[in-house]
Amino acid sequence: MIRTLIATTIFVIALPFISLAGETEKIHIELDGEYLTAEISNAPVIKVLKELSAVCGAEVFVDASIQNNTISSNIHSLPVEKAVKRIVSPYSSVAVFSQRTNANGTKELFISDIKVFESSKGRDNVQYVNVSSSSTDSSGSVEDKPKKSQVYQSPFRVPPPVPGVHAKGSYAEKAQKRINEKMIESRIKKIAYMRSKASMEENRVRKEITRLKIELSNAALEDRRELSADLSAKTRELYNLQKRNITRIQNEERILRQLQARQQ
Repeated sequence: MIRTLIATTIFVIALPFISLAGETEKIHIELDGEYLTAEISNAPVIKVLKELSAVCGAEVFVDASIQNNTISSNIHSLPVEKAVKRIVSPYSSVAVFSQRTNANGTKELFISDIKVFESSKGRDNVQYVNVSSSSTDSSGSVEDKPKKSQVYQSPFRVPPPVPGVHAKGSYAEKAQKRINEKMIESRIKKIAYMRSKASMEENRVRKEITRLKIELSNAALEDRRELSADLSAKTRELYNLQKRNITRIQNEERILRQLQARQQ
């Protein structure tokens, strides 16, 4: 009886430690074009941002006071800016967009810098640490150095004009309009391509569903259960595919509307 009581007591005491041991650190981040998927569990902010930098190729800076805090997140196929905001929640983030020339010789915007900071401090009153995979500064501390190619800083919107600098008819305003025109043209082409690709993907799954329905109607009784399971799986696949494609296209259309509004 006493031995049983001792064993039970030890087991009860050990339970919290077993629970803590189960909270393992996990970081998995994937980039598919302009969309990010991440599975993060109980990981320090600094480790997550280092992986994010390696995957996205951006310079990443973090508020030194929160770099060792742990975060968890699970997101699927979100635009990079929105994904970063979700990943670092409850902290704030800002993306810095810059301009570059791609392989086709046309200019495009890309995320060159990401800053993560404690919301209550504001992004300008922070001691930042560079956690980028390309950083060679052993101390990690960096000064804010604006890039010559920097266009704007904003996670989700096209920035408002700056009085004087973007005055009507000024060189800066004309240059910004030309950039916007290129971005609008590129975005329209991208949306058309995405619609075409989505249609092809969905039609492929629809053909599979049609084939399975025909096979199911002609199948023997013992084969119907397996075919029904395959049909249900394909139906779910089509639903998820349509949902993903609609979300992606709507995100691109929202950005396009913002750009078009700036041209008016």
